[in-house]
Amino acid sequence: MTEAPHGFKEGDLVWVEDGDGRHHPGLFVGDNEAAGWFGGGPSAYVAHPEAHQAEVVSIFRITPRAEGEVR
Repeated sequence: MTEAPHGFKEGDLVWVEDGDGRHHPGLFVGDNEAAGWFGGGPSAYVAHPEAHQAEVVSIFRITPRAEGEVR
């Protein structure tokens, strides 16, 4: 498995910033390879285990998270 240019790899703990500037814990799943097809910027798949959901988010809304870190 190779690391993507942004430095995240599958299974990394991350924070995802929402539209209000709050940060939510997640797991990086992988890059959204189809993002360029629709003219959007780079995006990725992130799973939110506590909420039992996943989403596609802009890579610019994702930051690294340490084990046990709380915001």
